[in-house]
Amino acid sequence: MKFYNLLLAGLVLAVSSCSNEETSSNEDTNAEATKTELQSTIVGESGMPDGNYVLTKEKHSITWEATKITGSAHSGIIKAENGKFKVEDGSISRGVVSFEMKSFEVTDITGEDKANFDGHLKSEEFLDVEKFPIAKLIMNGSSTDENGNMNLSCSFDFHGVAVDYNVPFTVEQKKMTEGEFGYQIKGKFMLDRTKHNITYGSGSFFDDLGDRVINDEVKIGFEFTAL
Repeated sequence: MKFYNLLLAGLVLAVSSCSNEETSSNEDTNAEATKTELQSTIVGESGMPDGNYVLTKEKHSITWEATKITGSAHSGIIKAENGKFKVEDGSISRGVVSFEMKSFEVTDITGEDKANFDGHLKSEEFLDVEKFPIAKLIMNGSSTDENGNMNLSCSFDFHGVAVDYNVPFTVEQKKMTEGEFGYQIKGKFMLDRTKHNITYGSGSFFDDLGDRVINDEVKIGFEFTAL
């Protein structure tokens, strides 16, 4: 009877050990499969597979920040109307993003001050949104420098004047839903408003403004999700 009990205990331990090894093996296999799944579509310098992409309207953020010579600043947002681009040979080859200029607004003040500021921004002295309701960023290609930083060569048609810019950006792959990947694209650059014929409060054009000078460069930040 003792021998029988020992034999039974040994069989139980053996089965338990095999079961644990199988579970551990399955977990490792599933983890490796998930890792492979997340990386399987990454190609080229941009980290995106070749193909056509659209920018989601729901998951995007475009910010601006303008400063005075005194150091004071205002910041706000603007909405993209639509956007699309193409990746070829691992790099962005062409594309376009349209901006709805009537959505341009300040977000660091509220109430009547905000209403007056927004009205001034949209007036003929600044953006003249009635005459120029849409701005377009035309993508002409992307490249990677010797340090691995990606840059987008583009032309920004803003306030009726197209100006060339070199915009640094990053790409991060995101798993959106089962079987679908998205790509988060982020970056920022300095826009020279005077090159787009917006000269109000510019010390480059007026010499009697004192401490009311508004700096020519405006910081633009963006974050999109591409599908």
